[in-house]
Amino acid sequence: MARIVFEVEIAADPKAIVEALDTATGLRSWWTDNVEFAGGVGSTMVLGFDKAPLPFHLRVDEVGADLVRWANVGDFPPHWAGTEVIWTLTPQEGGTLVHFAHDGFADDDGGFPMAAYTWGELLGYLKRHLENGANTPLFQRG
Repeated sequence: MARIVFEVEIAADPKAIVEALDTATGLRSWWTDNVEFAGGVGSTMVLGFDKAPLPFHLRVDEVGADLVRWANVGDFPPHWAGTEVIWTLTPQEGGTLVHFAHDGFADDDGGFPMAAYTWGELLGYLKRHLENGANTPLFQRG
């Protein structure tokens, strides 16, 4: 099994980070402007991307003050099958340490390297949104 892991310090409280991860407005601020999502445990986010032939489907399995967990429940992208995304939030002086993991990849071939690179970029966009109020997602409809 392969796993993508990052940590980033964000000058925001965990509540603001959870809002960015568990609302359509939050996701549109840093990830993609093409989001259908009610938010909350049990809901499924549908994320569209111009260059992707199908949307991504992620179900929210857990939302708490210090943890957000998503499971891939769609058929696309194929290399995401059976994976989960885990955001662990640790308050610290001046903000929050965000530990990110995308776990359960079958191997580190195929789409894995691009997924890792893109998650690294996305964490920068999340940080920029939360610290500077930027509402420009990495992926925007052309």
